[in-house]
Amino acid sequence: MAWYETLIHLCARIYLALIVFSLLCRTALLRNTIITLQKKSWSKLRIILFFSFVGGLDIYCGTLLPTVVLNNHSVFVITAGLIGGPVTGFVTGCAIALISSALVGPYIPLAAFLTVAEGLGAGLLSKWLQKQKYVYADSGAIAFIFTSITMGAMLLFARDTSPAPYTLEDGVFPILFSATFGTGAFMMILEDFYNQQEKFEGISAKIALKITNSALSILQNGLNEKSASETVDIIIKEAETFDFVAITSMDEVLGFTSYRTEAPFVAFLENDFHTLFKHKLVFPEKKLDVIRDCLTVPIYEDKRKYGYLCAGHILENRISPLEETLINGIGTLISTQLTFHVIKEKADLLQRAEIKALQSQINPHFLFNALSTISYFCSTNAQTAKTLINDLANYYRKNLADADTMITIREELQHINAYIHLEQARFGERLRVAYELDTENSFLVPALILQPIVENAIKHGLYPKISGGKITIRIDERRSFFRITVIDDGLGIDRETLATALDDSIPKKSIGLSNVNKRLKTLYGNKNRLHIFSRKNKGTIVSMKIPMQEELYSD
Repeated sequence: MAWYETLIHLCARIYLALIVFSLLCRTALLRNTIITLQKKSWSKLRIILFFSFVGGLDIYCGTLLPTVVLNNHSVFVITAGLIGGPVTGFVTGCAIALISSALVGPYIPLAAFLTVAEGLGAGLLSKWLQKQKYVYADSGAIAFIFTSITMGAMLLFARDTSPAPYTLEDGVFPILFSATFGTGAFMMILEDFYNQQEKFEGISAKIALKITNSALSILQNGLNEKSASETVDIIIKEAETFDFVAITSMDEVLGFTSYRTEAPFVAFLENDFHTLFKHKLVFPEKKLDVIRDCLTVPIYEDKRKYGYLCAGHILENRISPLEETLINGIGTLISTQLTFHVIKEKADLLQRAEIKALQSQINPHFLFNALSTISYFCSTNAQTAKTLINDLANYYRKNLADADTMITIREELQHINAYIHLEQARFGERLRVAYELDTENSFLVPALILQPIVENAIKHGLYPKISGGKITIRIDERRSFFRITVIDDGLGIDRETLATALDDSIPKKSIGLSNVNKRLKTLYGNKNRLHIFSRKNKGTIVSMKIPMQEELYSD
């Protein structure tokens, strides 16, 4: 048999294997195998089984010809290694060596060693090749080098293994050509698969983002029957590919829609889906009336499985790769939106809890001292006592009211005034307060945003100071924000305390300043956090910025 006849036989067998591989790449089984190849051992086993099978079949076909030892085993071993990695290449090489020994006869140790070495060597290059996106030219070059080494070793050490009157030289060119062409062709198919996958993902991402953008406002408050029904309507309209779409919780169907509107048909379709849902979205043994294929994607809410996004076809349609990628993308985006909703709810609850903690931080000494002061004035100055009682009532009424709202700066200052009047009744001339209001506009602030700062200044800055001191509350208007500053000339804050004053991760006896800082950052961003400047025995300056709201009104 001439060398070109050998070449024709080798290429014909490679061509058939390529056709089978190309067809399998269109199936969900091989697609999922390739996609999960780096994550699941079962996917690697499938690659081993496939290339071992086609390699064994090629060897068997070769035994029917005079050139019994000439076959394409190198193509399948090298390709398996390049696709699956070192373990896949090594195991495939061992499997084909055993098959060849069983079909051809005792496999000489050198041939077996070279076969396994080809798979292992190709596997070691697989990660490098993956970075190149499986370039077929590089793959063909790798196969040419490995096969050349194998053929060279066989020519040097095993020339007598070829059947007479043929020599290994007769098969050198055909085997080199088929190995280079075959491996490159396999990787070209795989490269095309990845390109198609990227194309599908790009199209799917575009549609999924469009759908999510439309459903964003609907899902911002979570998933319920109303939001689920509106979401499935958007999906089926924007996707323009599914026959029906549904969103379920773990216990019930929340939303269902189809592109058909005929009452009898829709009734059959809904009945089919409810039957499918009762069977945990696994097709029952009894054939459904109209549903033929359904893809199910789990929906998660902060790592907890909330339900499922389902889409499918009726009659004889089947889920395409593009639709599969699309529905997975939509499911992921819905899960992300639901997780954001949960995080937002948790953040709101945490903020409310912190505000309640701030409200409940009623200093018993302050209350005792305030009542003692009022008791004193009851016997000396009834009118002052009456005023102080009103101030104490106003102070605690504001302190215990719902602070999860925005109030005007005037209301916040009234709350501060009530607190200051009670303290001035105790300290007398030792506590002086000045207001510098450099704006005629009122604006909204979070409730209880100033009281902790003023209380901190009096309690820690002025109270320990024998001569007392002065607090200045300054409000000035800038171009895009209002600046609120509380200045005292008290004892100041030492560096160590100042360094951790706003760190809410460090336990403290008082949560006032860190709470205010956290609320400011949550509402207005990190650039509008609380700023503290202090010098020991010189005083403290605490300032904040409140961005201008859209609506301002004059006092």
